[in-house]
Amino acid sequence: MRSIIIGDVHGCNAELCALLDKVGPKPQEDRLILLGDLFDRGPESYEVYQTVQALACQFAERFVLLRGNHEDYLLSEKLSLSQRIVWERVGRHATAASFKRHGARMEDAIPFLSGRCVNFYRGEGFMCVHAGIKIDPPELNDTYTLLHDHGTVLQNRYIGPLAVCGHIALEKPSYFCGDGKTVQTLPYGEHLALPKTGVICIDTGCGKGGRLSAMITENGEYTLIGNN
Repeated sequence: MRSIIIGDVHGCNAELCALLDKVGPKPQEDRLILLGDLFDRGPESYEVYQTVQALACQFAERFVLLRGNHEDYLLSEKLSLSQRIVWERVGRHATAASFKRHGARMEDAIPFLSGRCVNFYRGEGFMCVHAGIKIDPPELNDTYTLLHDHGTVLQNRYIGPLAVCGHIALEKPSYFCGDGKTVQTLPYGEHLALPKTGVICIDTGCGKGGRLSAMITENGEYTLIGNN
């Protein structure tokens, strides 16, 4: 069974649909994992919401949606003033405007997101988190680390079992081995062996002028695919 892992979408439905067309997911055979941050920044958060709802129906128990920091802002019952300022800075208004154009409110997505979002996912030979991980198993990490942390990628010190994450927008997918310095840029379209340890980040800046990337794993190997 293939596991199809898709990075941060950030309100870019055209890019999401283009990537899905390239990957060709099969709901009866594949597992689909979204790393979170579906909304904000891009102009089509409402359309992303519609697309992801359809995917959840098609894939049923094979559908996994991680809670990213942007989902966390929307789902939190109470945000501090500083959190509200940060959320506005990173694209809340774009989501509100997108939903409003369709006669809806972004809060309409809360029941679906709260019922679907998980903080991590453990697959075969890898695990998925939105932002960061410090120790294995992932459930021993605090929520801030899993949803908001920048240090896992920027400090490059994680040496546990392979984790796939988004959250930090990079020019290209990259592998962080955990030695504090070595970062390997990863190619698209090649079949490569899954690393045993470290972190692969597949957030490639969709919503910031970059592309949307997917990582497909099967039988101990992985391939990276971009929407263009």
